[in-house]
Amino acid sequence: MSIDNLPEDEKDIINIASKAGYLKVENDNIEVKLNSYNQIEIQPKETPFGVKMKVENNGSVTPTFTFDTKKIKEKKKDINVEQLIDDALEDFWDE
Repeated sequence: MSIDNLPEDEKDIINIASKAGYLKVENDNIEVKLNSYNQIEIQPKETPFGVKMKVENNGSVTPTFTFDTKKIKEKKKDINVEQLIDDALEDFWDE
């Protein structure tokens, strides 16, 4: 079986698969994903803090601590519009 238009370089194949989200593992506590052929990201679920580890061309490892601001936003509340209108009308007629 062959795939047409597949890149020759293995690094390019891994980069394409990681950008598509195929190289990600998660459970209830943590998410681990490969961002590119040389970078991994670890993100715990209940905290905005995480870490990225990148292997540089010279072989050294560069850790980067991350802060996910989306996790500190207040979650949207579902608004029952019917109940809201009923309550407003009831308050209006009571006053």
